[in-house]
Amino acid sequence: MRLRNPFTEATTSLIDLAFILILFLSITLIFTPETTIPLILPNDYTGGEKVIEVGDELMIQIDRGGAVYVGGELLAPAEASDSVLYALCDKLLADLKAQKPETRILIRADSGVVWDRPIQVMEASGRHGLGLGIALNPHNIAGQTP
Repeated sequence: MRLRNPFTEATTSLIDLAFILILFLSITLIFTPETTIPLILPNDYTGGEKVIEVGDELMIQIDRGGAVYVGGELLAPAEASDSVLYALCDKLLADLKAQKPETRILIRADSGVVWDRPIQVMEASGRHGLGLGIALNPHNIAGQTP
């Protein structure tokens, strides 16, 4: 007398179920092309002009090495950790929010900067509810290449 293997029957139904799920997901999945905006980021602000305020905007510059400047004054050196940068930005933006609540933050980061640095500034400005903008190369706005 030959015994039936219950494991074989259970495995077969699970495999069928897995294939049905894969088929269902592949049929219902909609592939849409991603729309991207080409960004031309600025290069090398180390020798550029130093700007602190333009109207109600505070310009924060981050150079290629990771140093953060506010109005030409060094806020955090490149060697400072992200938590130190966040603490310094948090204090600066808290004071700014108390003085001018309608101020917006404009980040001007070099194209070669590690994005942890601008993100710390963004998080600090978001914590205080300040508006945020990112300065791009003017050629990008017009849709032209330099």
